Amino acid sequence: MSHILDSSAIFRSMKDRATDAVVEGCTLELARYELGNIVWKQHTLFNAIDREESLRLIRVIADILNTLEILHAEGVEDRILELAEEHSITFYAASYLFHARERGLPLISEDTELIEKARKMGVKASTLSETT
Repeated sequence: MSHILDSSAIFRSMKDRATDAVVEGCTLELARYELGNIVWKQHTLFNAIDREESLRLIRVIADILNTLEILHAEGVEDRILELAEEHSITFYAASYLFHARERGLPLISEDTELIEKARKMGVKASTLSETT
């Protein structure tokens, strides 16, 4: 594993049809739910995609996630919460940052605010386009 991807980076790789960029990475189990929510919003709330497309995207997400190592918060929830409180970020964001910092891996995200926080913590972070 060479980097940690958050859900925004994985979704960007799908949009750009650049899923090769996520190879050899890892993500959190949380990404599965975040990505599913993105698809749900696009179909149900915004009517941007039809039902068939939403089902196709869910299958693509599952395929991508099956190629990645999936990390969990089990057993380190208290440390993630401390990080979230210390840096005034969500528990979700702190989860990605915690694992990146603990493993010494760069974080790939499309969330510029998260990237900025990561860099302030000494975690290497960039957007997907900056890594390819």
